[in-house]
Amino acid sequence: MKVRINGRIFNIPKGVRFGELSHEIEKAGIEFGCTDGQCGVCIARVVKGLECLREPSEEEEETLWRTGAVDEEERLTCQLVIEDESCEEIVIESED
Repeated sequence: MKVRINGRIFNIPKGVRFGELSHEIEKAGIEFGCTDGQCGVCIARVVKGLECLREPSEEEEETLWRTGAVDEEERLTCQLVIEDESCEEIVIESED
């Protein structure tokens, strides 16, 4: 599925956790730390296509809360998984 991260396009298959592609996604300016949802380094805003992503786990929600990310569009990029391919594209932008 087409995913636009900070203007750069990636084709990410349904069911693949974005953290598994961290070395590629870092080229779009998203920084990763632990890639397992604990550090909160990879927080970004899902501008379009949030409804096609898996809901955040309790662990992700806890990390988001701890880091002060309170908007539902703010997610840990490493934990994102495409669950529904009905979106034309998913657009993600980092805060920096």
